[in-house]
Amino acid sequence: MKFVSRRNKVYLTDGVVEKHFVSEEAANFEAAQLNRLRENGLDVPLVFECQKAVLKMEYFTGEVLPDFIDRLESLDKYDPCEIEAAATGIIKWLREYYLAVNTDLTGEIRGDVNGRNFLIEGGLCRGIDFEERIFGPKEQDIGRLIAYTLTYDPQGTKIKALLAEKLLSSAVSMLGVSEQEVLRHRELEFEAMAERRKKHHNT
Repeated sequence: MKFVSRRNKVYLTDGVVEKHFVSEEAANFEAAQLNRLRENGLDVPLVFECQKAVLKMEYFTGEVLPDFIDRLESLDKYDPCEIEAAATGIIKWLREYYLAVNTDLTGEIRGDVNGRNFLIEGGLCRGIDFEERIFGPKEQDIGRLIAYTLTYDPQGTKIKALLAEKLLSSAVSMLGVSEQEVLRHRELEFEAMAERRKKHHNT
């Protein structure tokens, strides 16, 4: 089984995730990130082995966020409680992440909040893919996540709008972030998306 990945080749082989990187340095970096986060109490995949640019790690079940949205949008009738549970689960996981990296002291945030880096299973969320260390305000994470959520194809559907609304309200209540700043970062990400599309169109 092969997973969707922009940068690397990722496979599921005999119940183990094999992630093939472009360099040993990149593989070792993510292995170190996973070990650091687990040591600090975060539920992330267990590293089994890291050799020759191949990282072998624990497989987590669940739907990535875009697939979760697609499934609900394929139904004749969906349960709004399922959307609220997913949004709450994501924000709970981010809260645990911020505690694990001591964001209030270090300024480290999740950074790569691509929806494919969140696995949803009921009300449980788990994060995967830790190839970078990013620093900034928590509002940047939430704003960008909401922007991605709203712009998955087809854009701006009722389910996506409800999920975005629940992500925002959960983040404000559980993380203490500024709603105004989250929305500002959402708009900044919309602008960045438009610029990326423009560059892609012109190449």
